[in-house]
Amino acid sequence: MRYFASARELASAESEAVTVPVGSSVRDLARMLEEAHPALSSLRGSLKFSVNFDVAELGTALNEGDEVGVLPPVAGG
Repeated sequence: MRYFASARELASAESEAVTVPVGSSVRDLARMLEEAHPALSSLRGSLKFSVNFDVAELGTALNEGDEVGVLPPVAGG
């Protein structure tokens, strides 16, 4: 797991290793992260995720060794 920008601040971590059950999706991981880092729930619904540097949907299946990025919303024009 790698946290970026405000997600890093809310999780109080830049990165961490997370083990998920076989068959887990990004959605499952998001729930686990909110339990581990309750402050992340303030960004619920607006966090984006990447898996192995590609933007991922919540239904994306996770596999052993995947690198997941947690991306907060970005403002700008």
